Amino acid sequence: MRKTQTRKSINIKDKEDLIYHQLRQSKFFQQRLPAWRPVPTLCAIIIFYTAFSLIFIAIGVVLIIFSNQIKEIEIKYNEKCKDKKNQDCQVEQEISEDMDKPIFIYYKLYGFFQNNRRFMKSKSQKQLMGKETTLDEMKSHEDCDPIYTNADMGFGENQPSADEQTPLVSNQQAIPCGIMAKAFFNDKFKDWTINEDKLTINEKNIAWDMDKDLFKNWDKSKQWIDIEDEHFIVWMRPAGLPDFRKLWGRIEERDLKKGEKLSITVKNNYDVDKFSGDKSIILSTSNVFGGDNTFLGICFVAVGGISLLLGIGFIINHFIQNKGKEKEK
Repeated sequence: MRKTQTRKSINIKDKEDLIYHQLRQSKFFQQRLPAWRPVPTLCAIIIFYTAFSLIFIAIGVVLIIFSNQIKEIEIKYNEKCKDKKNQDCQVEQEISEDMDKPIFIYYKLYGFFQNNRRFMKSKSQKQLMGKETTLDEMKSHEDCDPIYTNADMGFGENQPSADEQTPLVSNQQAIPCGIMAKAFFNDKFKDWTINEDKLTINEKNIAWDMDKDLFKNWDKSKQWIDIEDEHFIVWMRPAGLPDFRKLWGRIEERDLKKGEKLSITVKNNYDVDKFSGDKSIILSTSNVFGGDNTFLGICFVAVGGISLLLGIGFIINHFIQNKGKEKEK
């Protein structure tokens, strides 16, 4: 019986060695698979760079032309509302040119580095997805370092929770926790009027659908904010540059005409003086390419221009080589 088992094990081992040896000797392992190895000629390189440059320049010019059709109005309100911290502030602006609906409303921050590594890391994705966590768990994982509790968020004992009924407990874990959540942009824009007529702002569907699936409430009586609030979801997607804008809402009911007077009541909660920044409201139209893509268009033209210069350089080199050959003959 033992001899039979030994023979079987030897046979199995031999088969494995054989398969391994066959694999090692295969064309894939030995890098002998058929392949196309183009050898670029000077003419081919010239054609490639020229075609590449023309395509990129054409795309860039189209983007710049469409971007020039975008109409924007920026309303900087930080200086005007500086003396009204945590108070309502009236902001007025005359419409400088006709704007067709839908008109997108953004808030813009200057000098705020949302892409800072510590800022982006200081959050709990588990909390944001509506899963139960504990304070000890948060501290052990250091997900939200250094903002763990409601006291760290700066909330007192009488701070209402997201359900607007239950007060928060200062030494309990903050939901959501972290620097990113604490820095949430909390200015409020309300009572929009145009020539003293009420203007309705659509604040729904401003966040990406894929982002909304990642943000779920857990227990509003313990949360300091509604995690499913789309303004909060938009804020939690970090911007890549220190000067950035984020979507606030849309004007969909009517166009804005040149000379009309826009009035907005701003609840001035967000302090930008701490980081020597600035803030503004932006009204912008859109087209098939979205908003203002002037910078992207310039990038396309620049890359196309560099490729064209390289192509011209290769053409000059080609003529120089031909003249040299003619002289040798």
